Amino acid sequence: MFAASGCAYAAQRSLERELRWAGITSPLATGHRDQEATDGQPGPMLWWRSLRGRSDWEGHAGQRALMAAKYVVRAMSMPLRHHGYLAFLASHPLLRACVACDPRLQERHQHRFVNRQWHREDRVQALQAHYRLLLERWPAELFESVYVQGRATLGAFTLKDGSEARLHLRPPAHMACEGELVIELTDANDRTLYRLVLTLIDDDTLAIGCIQGPAGLHGRESVRELTRNMHGMRPKQLMLVLAYAFAGQCGLRRILAVGNLAHPLQGRTRLFSDYDAYWLEQGGVAIEDGWFLMPPTLHHRTEAELESKRRALFRRRAELRWDAVKLLNDALRPVAWWRDAAEASAAMASWPPLPDVTRAA
Repeated sequence: MFAASGCAYAAQRSLERELRWAGITSPLATGHRDQEATDGQPGPMLWWRSLRGRSDWEGHAGQRALMAAKYVVRAMSMPLRHHGYLAFLASHPLLRACVACDPRLQERHQHRFVNRQWHREDRVQALQAHYRLLLERWPAELFESVYVQGRATLGAFTLKDGSEARLHLRPPAHMACEGELVIELTDANDRTLYRLVLTLIDDDTLAIGCIQGPAGLHGRESVRELTRNMHGMRPKQLMLVLAYAFAGQCGLRRILAVGNLAHPLQGRTRLFSDYDAYWLEQGGVAIEDGWFLMPPTLHHRTEAELESKRRALFRRRAELRWDAVKLLNDALRPVAWWRDAAEASAAMASWPPLPDVTRAA
């Protein structure tokens, strides 16, 4: 750690000069219980604190020292921006608790994140936007359950065979790079069935970085079985519906989805899903920087378009979708016009991100 400590000291001295010259003050997180970002400590102490308690730096002492040195050198390449980010993470008790649970949050922007074409500045902006918006628009108890306690279980709904599927919100996995929030579907034994990873990257935009089923030798068979138990509805279709509902609840008006070439794991591991094909199937349009712009509404057939013998199955799928969305709705903020399944079932999958329900609720 001695080499890293020397780098940190040099970075602090350089930062002190830049801060005095620029007159920078520490930002506040906009959310519940705002307070001074540095919690009464000198600004450079943020850098020193970011070197401590790094449970994410694994290995023997030499490996940990190398990781620390890399972190400091990367941070020194953008000292003011990195300092502002550390100050943001120190500005709210819930954010400080997030860092205690996931120290890598302090350097997430130094690695591939959501879109491999992003630069570090893009990553910092997205990370700050995500946590700022959740602090503004989520109940504090939900934020704490997800990011401090490790999971918020929203409830369960019943599948065709009588078994339960549970819906959870979770923080990203250790060393993950696909986004900052996981919508997860599990069975009654908490075995993962499907997950979607997202990030709120600005005031109007939700970015989808991953939509994936279970891994392993029996992953495909598990997905087939789940599809049968969801009355023929594909699990990833339900997850996308939930992403649209989540966007509406958080007052977002645009959904982006990462394509194959821009995926942060591209070139490092084999992708098990053809994201491009699925986004195109759902009406997405390829735009710049490897993104797909998703449509404001998901394509959804009406009951009148189906043969009479298929309408009962259609209604059961719609009811199941509605049961899942109600769990998400109840955890976030009630939406006055989502009143009952009879009204909602025909339109559920085609609803766009709603107006700012955080003010309408």
